[in-house]
Amino acid sequence: MIHNHPADADIQQFVLDNTVCEKHITAHIDSCEQCMAKAENYKLLFSEIEKQPKPVFDFDVSALVLPQLTVTEQARTRNYFPAYILSCCFLGVIGIAGYFYKVELNNFFKKYFLHISSGLSKTVLYMLLSAALLILIFQSIEMIKKYQRKIDDLNFY
Repeated sequence: MIHNHPADADIQQFVLDNTVCEKHITAHIDSCEQCMAKAENYKLLFSEIEKQPKPVFDFDVSALVLPQLTVTEQARTRNYFPAYILSCCFLGVIGIAGYFYKVELNNFFKKYFLHISSGLSKTVLYMLLSAALLILIFQSIEMIKKYQRKIDDLNFY
């Protein structure tokens, strides 16, 4: 048995659901007249609060709020087709330039990346370069989409 009384929060918890209260608190409340009186007061208070009518508005809140929240679906959807076309055109230009300047690119790779290009054929180098550019393009598009979604989340109008 505890000598000092439990806190009001513990007594309220006992009144609301005594199965989750600690055993020593339950034992104290059952044996202490002062704590039992507090518990009875809380029971009366909680029952009177439950008897009160629920507050209701005399107007339709959803009818007032929902028109302000709706965003047109056309503004929400983004058309990424131009970005894909631009990316493909960029990749095409890089590929065509790489084909016409393959000797210069090969010399560039041999000069600056000798340890990479020494055992690889030109075809493999171009495939690696194309794959790297393709990954770069798709990562850039994904980054732009992510940025646009964040901007859309911030844009309330």
